[in-house]
Amino acid sequence: MNAVDHFSGFEVIRAAMEVEKNGHRFYSVMAMKARSELIREIFTWLAQDEVAHLRTLEELVPKYRDSAFWDDEDAFLPYLQRFRDKEIFPSAERLEEVLAGDDPDLKTLDLAIEAEERFADFFRHAASRARSPEGKEAFSWLTAEEERHAAAIRERRQKLLAAR
Repeated sequence: MNAVDHFSGFEVIRAAMEVEKNGHRFYSVMAMKARSELIREIFTWLAQDEVAHLRTLEELVPKYRDSAFWDDEDAFLPYLQRFRDKEIFPSAERLEEVLAGDDPDLKTLDLAIEAEERFADFFRHAASRARSPEGKEAFSWLTAEEERHAAAIRERRQKLLAAR
């Protein structure tokens, strides 16, 4: 049995908050390491968008708090651990490899698209398996948000290619 089967809406929101925090850190580092101003602007925008997602999730907490299955966050912590940077976002080693290679601008955008798609896939799968209505609703909302994010990055990548 998969752990996502039993996530309530509250647990979904808390897990997503952890990913958004990690996303903010990832995109902030990418902005600092970007070689071109355009890429720096894209990653700065992505970092800010992760903060906006986090604020939206924080606003959803009261809606789902009553559906929480866990009495305290310490009991839920093992489930939050699956959302560490390495599960969704590329490792530091992979990032350094891309930055040192050919065409780091496009390849770092590819890393960002990959991370957003991985996150959306997890939530899509979770929505299909969640048993609580709140969990399904929260997973579906998060899937749509991450798909929107990936599409926006793809669009910016296309613009960068067209500008060359």
